[in-house]
Amino acid sequence: MNNNDKTNNSTIAATIRKKETHTMVNLLKQSVAITAAILATNSIAYADVWDFPSPQPSDNYITENVSWFAEQVRDATNGELDIRVHPSGSLFPGDQIKRAVQRDQAQIGVHVLSAHQNESVLYGIDSVPFLADSFEESAQLWEVTKPALDELMAEQNLQLLYHIPWPPQGVFFDREITSAEDAEGLKFRAYNTATARFAELMGMTPTLIEEAELSQAAATGMVQSLISSGDPVYNHQLWDYLPYFYDAKAWLVLSHVFVNKERWEALDEETRQEVMAIAAEAEQRGEEQARELTDELKNRLSEKGVAINQPNEELQAEFKRIGEAMQAEWLEKAGPQGQQLVEEYRTMQ
Repeated sequence: MNNNDKTNNSTIAATIRKKETHTMVNLLKQSVAITAAILATNSIAYADVWDFPSPQPSDNYITENVSWFAEQVRDATNGELDIRVHPSGSLFPGDQIKRAVQRDQAQIGVHVLSAHQNESVLYGIDSVPFLADSFEESAQLWEVTKPALDELMAEQNLQLLYHIPWPPQGVFFDREITSAEDAEGLKFRAYNTATARFAELMGMTPTLIEEAELSQAAATGMVQSLISSGDPVYNHQLWDYLPYFYDAKAWLVLSHVFVNKERWEALDEETRQEVMAIAAEAEQRGEEQARELTDELKNRLSEKGVAINQPNEELQAEFKRIGEAMQAEWLEKAGPQGQQLVEEYRTMQ
């Protein structure tokens, strides 16, 4: 082999080594990029995403409250617990939310537990007429009953986080009412067994109707009366259909926020403590909003032409009669546990 051949071979070898080095560098870069992508994908996969159905529309204070709660949890956990709120019954209608959370079809939800008295009479304690008809009394009743609700819900694979009160309930009609006879036979929208029983005792015909269906039901004459804080009437623009309001102050219905218990227990202790701290803040915010709405809703409805009335003596006596009857019925069904809770609550008065 001559010198020229040796030189050429050396040059070729150097070129091959350079290409091999370049290829290895590229492979290493690709490997790093792939590893980074995998790590990024894993970090996204490890984010715990919870669906949160709400029966109320997005501009309702209940949905605004739970949306605030979800945002605070997301921030506090750096996105590791990502709660996504679905308003207006878009994911599950109100009467299906509790069961969906129990089955982990949704991981967290908000709904009135009093809609589930068929499962346990205790769920309806906040809707016993005139038992707790002010924010102060409602808070006392909640303090007494929460431990029992915690135990009951745990048996159903649920963890109770917090509650949000609604303003005191009054009765809306499509006509002026001066006595129970004026309401006899009217179609009444009920949202739980307590409201259905209220209608029956007043001679009306109750029908269970979800909030998302209210507008159509009122427009088609399926609803001629309902009991409410006024918020659904205003949100769904029902003032033309139900222009008469009687401020009965019957009770303060509660919406409850609850989570699938298995999901809850899968969280680490630090995260659970952070969520409960935020839940306590959300509960306080909810009560403050409900207090502000109490008079604000009446003013808004009045501006839309709704007559805001105090019940006359005859109507007030009728409401009292119904309240006493429903309290007696509830206590009989609730048995010793319910009776003990009510007695404990009444000692706080």
